[in-house]
Amino acid sequence: MSREGNPQDWLNTAELDRRAAHILFNKDQFEACVFHCQQAVEKLLKAIIVQQTNKRPVHAHSLRVLLEEITGVEINAQIEEAISKIDGYYVGSRYPIDAVDPGIFIRPLAEFAVQCMEEVFQWFLARIKFGNS
Repeated sequence: MSREGNPQDWLNTAELDRRAAHILFNKDQFEACVFHCQQAVEKLLKAIIVQQTNKRPVHAHSLRVLLEEITGVEINAQIEEAISKIDGYYVGSRYPIDAVDPGIFIRPLAEFAVQCMEEVFQWFLARIKFGNS
């Protein structure tokens, strides 16, 4: 089995990004923290997709697109909102584009991103069972 087809590998890399987000937050590296929050949730959603389908996940960075691939779980509005917020941080924290002021990446925004990330992780991990979790 390729690593892309192994849900536990996706979950492990999601956990690495999750830990990185916390470390970066504590080091006042808010832009990088926010990026890792998005990456953690992206990889978590891909782990769930692989767990459900036994196939490699779609090649997408949009959390909304990935969320649409998940079946069998009634996703509540609060989790959808948290995912939507985190989804909006990907491009701005990743690329130097004029549409995003890098000055927005301050402690309160990063703290909110970490909170959303944790909420998403806790919610899904309470509902989706992985082989080694």
